[in-house]
Amino acid sequence: MPIPDQMDMFDLLYTLAAADGRDEALLGGRREQLRSLYERTLIGGARPQLYLEFPLLGGPCYDFLSVIERVEPGATFAPGAGYGYQKAFDWFSTVCEDKGVSMGFELDLSTGERERAGIYLQQRHRSELVEPFLASVSEVWRYPAYKNVQEAMPEGWPPAYVALFPGRKDSPTRIGGYMTHDEQHRCAEDPTHMGDCLHRIGFDSFDEQMLARCSYLMGMAPGIDVQFDIMEDGSLGDTFGLALSFNELRPRAAREQMEKGVGQRIMSTLQQWGLADDRWRLLSNVSFARMYPYVREDGTTGHLGLCTLLNYVKVKFRNAQMLPAKFYLLLAAFEL
Repeated sequence: MPIPDQMDMFDLLYTLAAADGRDEALLGGRREQLRSLYERTLIGGARPQLYLEFPLLGGPCYDFLSVIERVEPGATFAPGAGYGYQKAFDWFSTVCEDKGVSMGFELDLSTGERERAGIYLQQRHRSELVEPFLASVSEVWRYPAYKNVQEAMPEGWPPAYVALFPGRKDSPTRIGGYMTHDEQHRCAEDPTHMGDCLHRIGFDSFDEQMLARCSYLMGMAPGIDVQFDIMEDGSLGDTFGLALSFNELRPRAAREQMEKGVGQRIMSTLQQWGLADDRWRLLSNVSFARMYPYVREDGTTGHLGLCTLLNYVKVKFRNAQMLPAKFYLLLAAFEL
C-alpha cells in the first residue's frame, strides 16, 4: 500500500486511543476539534508526535502537545496553519539534525484556548539553543532569567526543555528536565536532600508533607521529570510539577504494569490521595504498536511504525498543595 498521509495516521491512532470508552470518559468526545487543530501543526512531510494530556479527576477534557523532530529547510505551513510560528520553524530546520532535539506546539484546550498556541523546545544537552529559540519567537528577553535558573539547577537535575505562551498576559517560562536515576534514588531515600535542592534552585513553596509525597512517588516511578515556572521578574512561581514516567512500554508490558505492576501502584496511590478517580483503569489496554509496510515512490518497500503508548502521569503542587493528576498518552508514527 502507499504510505498514509499524516491525517490518515492521526485518524487511526486516535481511534485506537479513544476505544473502549476512553473517548467519552477521558477526552470528552471532541475528536473533530482535535483533528482540525492538529492539522494546523503540520509542516512539510513531518509527522508530529501527539501527546494527549487529560485530567483523571473532574470532567473529561484534554490539552495536547504536537512535537516535531525534523523539518526540512524551506518547509512551510499551509495558509492559516502554524499559529504564527513559521519563523521559529525556519530556525529549527537549521538545528534539528541532533538526536533528541525537537520542537512543538502546546494547546490548552481545557481553558477554551483555540487560536493561540504555546511553543516548546526540547534542547536536552544543547543549552546553547535556548537563546536563539527564544529570539525566533521574539521572546529573547526571557533568556537571562532562564539562564539564571538553569545555572542554579543541581547536579542530576539537568534542564532539558523550555516552553512558553508568547503574547499571553503574565505567561511564565517553563523550565523542565529529566532527573538522573542516581539523583532520583537519592531524593526518594532522603526528602531533606530534595528540599535542599529545591531551595538551591530558588523554589521555596514546599513543606515536609510535599517532600515526603514526592519522595514516596519517586521511589516507585521508573523515571522522573521536574518542572518549574519562571515568572517575569525572574523568580520562580509557586507551582512545582512532578511527572512520573511509564517508559512508553510495549503493549503487553504496559498492560501488566497498569494491572499489577508499578503503574497500578502509582495510580492507586494517587486515587487514594484523592487526585484521581478509577478512570485510569481504562488505560490498561490502550497501548498499541504495529509495523506497516508501504510502497515508496521509487517502488521499494518501506516500513512505518504506528503506536499509542503510556507516557507519564503528572502531579502538580501549588503552594505545597497537590492538584488533580493528569495523564499523558503518546500517539506516534515514524519511519523504521
